[in-house]
Amino acid sequence: MSHQVFSHTLPSATPGTQRVVKAHHFGELGSRPKIYLQAGLHADEWPGFLVLNTLIKKLIKADEKGLIKGEIIIVPVANPIGLGQNFHGYIPGRFAFSDGGGNFNRNWPQLGDKVERRIHEQVTGDIDQNIDLVRQAIRQELMALPENSELQGLRKTLLALSMDADEVIDLHCSGEACMHAYVAQEFEAYFTPLLGLMGADVALSELETGAHSFDETNASVWRHLKTHYAHLMPWGCRSLTLELRGENDISRDFAEQDASALMKYFIHRQVVEGKAPKIDSRQVTFYPLDAMDLVKAPVAGIACFNKSLGEAVEAGEVIGEVVDLMADDVMQSAYPLIARADGVFFARFQRRLVVCGESIAKIAGREHLAFREIGHLFED
Repeated sequence: MSHQVFSHTLPSATPGTQRVVKAHHFGELGSRPKIYLQAGLHADEWPGFLVLNTLIKKLIKADEKGLIKGEIIIVPVANPIGLGQNFHGYIPGRFAFSDGGGNFNRNWPQLGDKVERRIHEQVTGDIDQNIDLVRQAIRQELMALPENSELQGLRKTLLALSMDADEVIDLHCSGEACMHAYVAQEFEAYFTPLLGLMGADVALSELETGAHSFDETNASVWRHLKTHYAHLMPWGCRSLTLELRGENDISRDFAEQDASALMKYFIHRQVVEGKAPKIDSRQVTFYPLDAMDLVKAPVAGIACFNKSLGEAVEAGEVIGEVVDLMADDVMQSAYPLIARADGVFFARFQRRLVVCGESIAKIAGREHLAFREIGHLFED
């Protein structure tokens, strides 16, 4: 058997405390293709935990039969720091409380310039040699990253596990949502089989969000180098964020369904040996991220939705309302939530008590929206 579990200890944040990241490795080190998966980088998003737990069990059985042909690394709990934010049973888990704070999935280290400086005199016409060259430079730059804090240690650990992978799949979820994904424009065709197997109807496509999220960071070195070396520098890593429905869509049935789909995808990519799966991806539709309408609460109050997730909507259509609990005239206390795009209503807040001005619903549209700024397409 090739299955091994490695524990990566993070720098101690306070005396007497220490957190660990565990990584499950399958296949021979250095085998290709290599696929990396993680769950719970936003530590308040839990469906991926059970999916990867189920997937690991399936991979152990495949490993016992000698079916692992590439290399697979799975980090089932990617953010023990965020999981430690337990306040009377509530785990916020999305933002760091130290190291300057901020969203755990924003502003990851960008290594493109540094890697380019290391390799610029060594690039040749041999594409395979160039890939090896870049991966070696990435490893060198990762070793040089600081780890003076717990958060720095977490980021360095996860990138060291993922950045030389052929594919990176980062599992998240929304408050309440259909299965969907965030995919770089360049990878639409490549990841369509995965989305078809997962049953995702909606995929948000972007060139560069400006968020420097984990999945973008893994591909960013290659995007940077391709602007300088074009065909001499293929995609050494492709990545996406896969949103596993909503926060409470956690069950044995969902976990089995999703883990089975991922196993079929591994077979499709020939990282696991098996009968080629039938893939129907006709339902997968890509929508530009700059065409995604973020429906905002017009007042503070209780949100009610009259449209179901997955339904088509038209610009100007009312998808729900927010009731102002402080209105003097209760007969006029409901404020409509109005769609600004033709498209699909695919995600919404789970919490129904909303704050004035916050984005509480998402509509995937097809036409660029003037109020959506390229390079600033994600809110925290």
